[in-house]
Amino acid sequence: MIEWQRGQTVDDIDTPALVLDISTAERNIRRMADRFAGGPVRLRPHIKTHKTPLLAHKQMAAGAIGVTCAKLGEAEVMIRAGIPEILLATEVVGRAKVSRLVSLNRHAMVITVVDDADAARAISDAAKSAGLRIPTLVDVDVGQGRTGVSPGEPALALARQVAEMPGLSLVGLQGYEGHLQHLTSAAERERQCRAALKKLTDTADLLRGAGFSIEIVSTGGTGTSQFAGEHPGITEIQPGSYVVMDSHYGTVEGLGFEQALFIVTTVISKTRPDVAIVDAGMKTASIDSGMPLVRGIEGAEFFFAGDEYGRVVFDRPRSDVRVGDRITLVPSHCDTTINLHDWMWVMADGKLEEIWHIEARGKIR
Repeated sequence: MIEWQRGQTVDDIDTPALVLDISTAERNIRRMADRFAGGPVRLRPHIKTHKTPLLAHKQMAAGAIGVTCAKLGEAEVMIRAGIPEILLATEVVGRAKVSRLVSLNRHAMVITVVDDADAARAISDAAKSAGLRIPTLVDVDVGQGRTGVSPGEPALALARQVAEMPGLSLVGLQGYEGHLQHLTSAAERERQCRAALKKLTDTADLLRGAGFSIEIVSTGGTGTSQFAGEHPGITEIQPGSYVVMDSHYGTVEGLGFEQALFIVTTVISKTRPDVAIVDAGMKTASIDSGMPLVRGIEGAEFFFAGDEYGRVVFDRPRSDVRVGDRITLVPSHCDTTINLHDWMWVMADGKLEEIWHIEARGKIR
């Protein structure tokens, strides 16, 4: 059990620590919600970033219609925390996962996505046996090349098969332009986003023309949320990182969200005047989007020095950085960094309010 006291500062807490500036996170939540308040596009934020029910409830209170999850384990956490409606944005394949999906639909609405008729039929058979019909989206590949059936006629062919399955209820389409989220140029990101989303909305129109009632057309991430929210035919968006942000998203033009997530680390050795060794290594911060940034010290760069160690290199000798000092890092990728931690230290105005258990951390199944 972690020892802590309300009102502590970053100098008091044990490190390395994942720190959330809750006031900033709440501003980010409100800013995204305000963009879509009263409009035709609804917000269904992705919790794979923060993995924390309390933040999901804040998003719901700000106007979200539900949340999006990547994995069944995340959905289980959110349902136990009282979230009533979830889009599971990843295909469910295999007997164990199908059983869990059906069980979850006894307690909340869990919308599933499919891009394969045989996998869809397995879900339908299990749902029919349980006396359920599971709301289902056809997953459409709009350019990322990951999951999803091709737009147009292939999506229509799969929709016709799904519509005949008694355990499924076809309610719409999903398409995720994940390959565009970090394009730096706002103009180029908008151009490519609109082209990708046209594939999705044209497919929705094709299905409607074939007699299908397409209620949901779901898409969008933090980097494309504004453009997706303005695109005719989109009904909901699934951004996630905007709540906390990271240094990778910090390079993307025009997003309008603030950095709320940090790593606080302690200098544990300084035998050279231009290098400090800290207690945050590869077990503390992810590396898939590059190195974390050093906050508040000009000319300082962070490098990993092992599982448990980090190396902060200064561009000149620094006598003002000593053993025992705290250094703050900005994670390069918030999703994967949060997944390394069990606890989030929640600060407001520089003072510790609470620590939150990251309940969906490690839910990879």
